[in-house]
Amino acid sequence: MILHCLKCVSLSMSVLVVALTLQGCRGSNPVYDTLTNVLPWSQQYANLQPGFEYLWVSVDGKASVMALGARETRGNAVHEHWYTGQGEMLHLVDGRVQQALGFTHELRQQTGAPPAWGSFAAQLGQVSMKDQTQSTKDVVWTRQLDVMPGYRFGMQETVVSRTVAEPARLPEGVPAQAQWVADEVRGKKANGLPWVYAQRFALANNRVVYSEQCLAPEVCLKLRPLGVVVP
Repeated sequence: MILHCLKCVSLSMSVLVVALTLQGCRGSNPVYDTLTNVLPWSQQYANLQPGFEYLWVSVDGKASVMALGARETRGNAVHEHWYTGQGEMLHLVDGRVQQALGFTHELRQQTGAPPAWGSFAAQLGQVSMKDQTQSTKDVVWTRQLDVMPGYRFGMQETVVSRTVAEPARLPEGVPAQAQWVADEVRGKKANGLPWVYAQRFALANNRVVYSEQCLAPEVCLKLRPLGVVVP
């Protein structure tokens, strides 16, 4: 147990050092402040530390990276914690955002039971995505969110998840054979008005290799794992 704790401390300190190297100057726009780096993306990638695993993150065209702090399997789900030098943290469960802390809009907590990615793979095995014009069977589920600002706790959203055809233009880094799943999410804005938005996930071997997920109407994230940087 002591050895395990020492390893955790060592990993946390290493990630903190790497995260600090990612820190850049913040702009005056609070939405852009969520993820900001003064370096162009090509230069950012060149400065990543070998041996560490990174997640590419884009907010409204502003790109940065997050370093992996921890990954563990709980039951059948893979939990990952990613960090930036500015103090933001993303907790992903099987590629879905579970928590987002330190952002201009935060997802403090959520409960729900999203469908397993493997259930969509079974559907896709019966349909050629190249020829698909209609989505396959819908999966309807609900989740409850605790969000900030505004101390809005227990916000309920209804989600309809379905397999969809690949986009006309694939995002960078997404393999052509990737399978796509989309969420249609119905919730409410901070002012109580309805908010309907879409999320997308590209899957390879039942693993999310690219996604578009929203924390608020003003903050929608594009996420793409970069893997471990090699020297």
